[in-house]
Amino acid sequence: MDILLDYFREHPRLLGLVKAVLVLLLTWFASFLLPKLEQRYVRRWVGKTKTDIDDRIAEKLMAAMAHLVWLIGFAIASKALQAVFATGVLRIADHLIYVFLVLLLARLLAAVLHIGLEWYLKTWNTRNSRQVRDEFGPLIFRVLSIVIYTVAVVNILHHFNQDVSSVIVSLGVGSLAVALAAKDTLANMIAGFMIMTDRPFRQGDRIALESGEKGDVYDIGLRTTKILTFDNTLIVVPNHQIINEKVTNLSYPDPQIRVAIDVGVAYGSNVETVKLMLVDLCQKHPDVLDVPAPSAYFVNFGDSSLDMKVVCRVSQWGDQWRVGEELRVAIYRAFEAAGIEIPFPQRDIHIHQDK
Repeated sequence: MDILLDYFREHPRLLGLVKAVLVLLLTWFASFLLPKLEQRYVRRWVGKTKTDIDDRIAEKLMAAMAHLVWLIGFAIASKALQAVFATGVLRIADHLIYVFLVLLLARLLAAVLHIGLEWYLKTWNTRNSRQVRDEFGPLIFRVLSIVIYTVAVVNILHHFNQDVSSVIVSLGVGSLAVALAAKDTLANMIAGFMIMTDRPFRQGDRIALESGEKGDVYDIGLRTTKILTFDNTLIVVPNHQIINEKVTNLSYPDPQIRVAIDVGVAYGSNVETVKLMLVDLCQKHPDVLDVPAPSAYFVNFGDSSLDMKVVCRVSQWGDQWRVGEELRVAIYRAFEAAGIEIPFPQRDIHIHQDK
């Protein structure tokens, strides 16, 4: 043993190589042992929880730990090789290890934030949560990743004694220029996010715009909202425009909608009989709701008729026009069978002859 030690003292380079090889062997053994410990202890511990977020975070942490073990091993091995390589080579190795360490931590932080963001959007129990996750989840993750990796690059440049103040100023000016150039796009994106979170209307709702156009919300996108009209045409409205105008939601909070039918009967008709007939016809229709009950009103003395209005409700706005048309047909046939006249417009003309 003493002879071996004396030999290594006489050959320090060989001693450094042996130390480096031993460190790398121990590192390999630790990296081999780490998955075993993970499967035996870590997975068993995180498997006791009800959610899978800790399982996914633990998986990312253990993967990063495996890379970290190798970085530590290379750092220790480089110290052992001081007698073998020149100082400049070892300094380069230290710099490379530092760069890989910073990038590893940045990647780990981005992965953990991605998992947390995805879990939060999944547990957000709203009708539009899936759409928010699909539309804005990747965007938010990209922004966070850009910020994290930018900070990592700035830190690496600072480690190499580079002036990062000019880089930070350039990033600020560049961000301002991008914001000014894409202000409309950013406004639409922010408005789209507000629509999906505040939910003044949802996909499938029937809405009426301030301009008077009506339709069903076909899609709420990152930049525009698409509305399908009754003519089967698509209206594309920028999100920042639709959020700044008055929008009437005909489907929320209750999808029930009123069916109102105006009808005129001849003067001399029995008003109470007509009202009972109108209510009875509505009650017999299978799609008319019992609550609230249908009702009929005598609303006006017309020029040539007594103006009546019958009002009822249906469960879905999609049934409004069909039920209204079927009730009009039933009213016409019932009036015809009962001999109740629906008069034509008429005028009494008196002719005076001058003497």
